[in-house]
Amino acid sequence: MGRIPHRPGSPWTGILLAASVLGSCLQPALAQTPVTIVITPRSPVVGGDVSLAPQPPPQNLVICSWFRSATATDGNSRILSYSPATSPPQTPGPAHTGRETLGPGCALNIAGLTLNDTGNYTVLIQTPGFLTIPVNLRVYEMLPRPTVMPDQTQVLENGTFTLMCNSSPSVDTVLWLRNSPTLAPSERLGLSPDNRTLTVLGVTWGDASAYQCVVGNPVSTNRSEPSTVTVTYGPQSARIDPPGPIGTALGSPLTLTCVADSVPAPSYRWGLNSTDTNETGCSLTFNPTTWAQQGTYECRAHNPVTNRTAWASVAVRVTRTDALRPGAPSGLSPWAVTGIVIGSLVGAALVGAGVYLLYARCQNETPKENGAPVLVYENLPPTAWVGSAAQPGNPPDPSPTYQPLQPRQPDVYEELKK
Repeated sequence: MGRIPHRPGSPWTGILLAASVLGSCLQPALAQTPVTIVITPRSPVVGGDVSLAPQPPPQNLVICSWFRSATATDGNSRILSYSPATSPPQTPGPAHTGRETLGPGCALNIAGLTLNDTGNYTVLIQTPGFLTIPVNLRVYEMLPRPTVMPDQTQVLENGTFTLMCNSSPSVDTVLWLRNSPTLAPSERLGLSPDNRTLTVLGVTWGDASAYQCVVGNPVSTNRSEPSTVTVTYGPQSARIDPPGPIGTALGSPLTLTCVADSVPAPSYRWGLNSTDTNETGCSLTFNPTTWAQQGTYECRAHNPVTNRTAWASVAVRVTRTDALRPGAPSGLSPWAVTGIVIGSLVGAALVGAGVYLLYARCQNETPKENGAPVLVYENLPPTAWVGSAAQPGNPPDPSPTYQPLQPRQPDVYEELKK
């Protein structure tokens, strides 16, 4: 048997088509054992090889042909024909790419697989009966890293945002992660049928996070870079640190800080007694040099995205000066210091006057040395009683005996001692 021509208009084309039609009509009557196509490997990869082999192998094979289609009726989709009785045994068809060969048992081998090799294939077998068997080939790729669009987004609180996972068509599974945990559909989280689109409704602060999509197929998995979603909100309120009222001193620096919870960070503006100071930034540092710098300080925190503004105020009063004399009590005004000094002087004068009066009084109660001599009294010995003498045998008179006192005259020695 000679080479089988494969020109589109050749007689072999008509013969094969007739055999295909006849085989499709006679297959139920002639097929004794079910024949299937076994794909090896089960998950072929781009760049690898694959074998499509009828199992069990056909016995008494006359000819078989492979078609790149779901049927064996289109001659232009024929890849190869194989006849063990011809030389060479293989005859390429219009759909042959140069990477296909036929082996024993009418197995189709494809080398250097591409994603375009994915599709329907059909084999026509004559043994001498006719049998057609279809099969679907799926070629997988090592998945590239997917991307999330948009890669960053800013959404208002209570708003909606949508993320899309862009990846290869050969992806079988798509999962969404938010800070690692897998997201499941809910009332606020919606997923498209293929999971490639994530929609979040009624955005809250907790939805501000990093989102990733994970794609997979039988041969690989891969995940995207994190996509950051920022939820804008606030400010609901503001405060000034330190809280008031605040007492400070002339010439003593003071820093006020305005605090407001807001995303993005708000802009700040400062005022004094309802007058704009043209000062910006969350902190205000000033050095009061005049009494006019005391009063009520206000800060305004404004979020340009949410268009919300929060206010806070604090009272600042100048209570002392740092220019006091050395040693003056800290925290006292000049008038208070003057009062303390005058009070101290008056107190010292009163104490001195009291001491002087007490001393003068003591001096008045002591005899002076140039006055009359101080009288000194002494006891004199008893003298004889004047009157009748005591009778013998009579008891003595029990009445007390008194000794008169009279002034003693100083002798010459005592006068000299003076």
